[in-house]
Amino acid sequence: MEKTVVKAIRVLEALALSPRPRALGEIAAACDMTKSNAHRLLQTLGEMHYVRQVPESRSYEATLRLWEIGMRVFDRFDIRGVASPILQGLQDRTGESVHLSIFDDGDAVYIDRIDSRQAVRAYIRIGDRVPAYCTATGRAMLACLGEAEVAAASRDMRAHTELTVATPEALAAALTEVRRKGYALTRGEWRQGVVGVAAPIRSQTGMVVAGVGVAGPAERMGEDNIAVGIDAVLQAATDISRALGFSSPDRAAAQP
Repeated sequence: MEKTVVKAIRVLEALALSPRPRALGEIAAACDMTKSNAHRLLQTLGEMHYVRQVPESRSYEATLRLWEIGMRVFDRFDIRGVASPILQGLQDRTGESVHLSIFDDGDAVYIDRIDSRQAVRAYIRIGDRVPAYCTATGRAMLACLGEAEVAAASRDMRAHTELTVATPEALAAALTEVRRKGYALTRGEWRQGVVGVAAPIRSQTGMVVAGVGVAGPAERMGEDNIAVGIDAVLQAATDISRALGFSSPDRAAAQP
């Protein structure tokens, strides 16, 4: 067990559970460490925006950063159970493979799926991690996330096919388009010949916590089927978001 990490977590927990800001000596005593050790850890936690010093008293308190992270974890709680029947309806309506993803450190991670019953289909495994910048669910989530998440997704970009959007500038333009339309559409950027359509899912707080998408082979995903997929995915995203407690005006009709 890494002792420095353990000590830093103890300091953070002591401040988070305290009803008031704590002086350096109090923190050191509560965490059973020297003042100099506690001070170094507080400096690092401060630079990472988890702790701040109260200027008037020179004491320390936890910031809302912990709450922000906790809310992200809370918002993902049981999303698979909520989404499952809606995913089945989406698969019934489109006939193609459907999937549910979350964003993690620049990637879209698949947490649920229902495969198409067609012999030729887009195949995804639960637990697969793929670059968010070149997948439909990843791009749908990225368009609603912050600069830090987009920066994480933009690290080490490369072309996986000749159609991949593979530069930060091209990704920024693609995300602008997603925000305008309300959905993401990719054509063979991650896997040659696979078309994907996806939309973001919001929790009760309005935070984007997942993406729902449909993927199928390009020979079946012509413009008519893409239009069906767009409408079906937008409705599924709305239904899952509402089931998670998100309330918003009815969505506008998608314009492909």
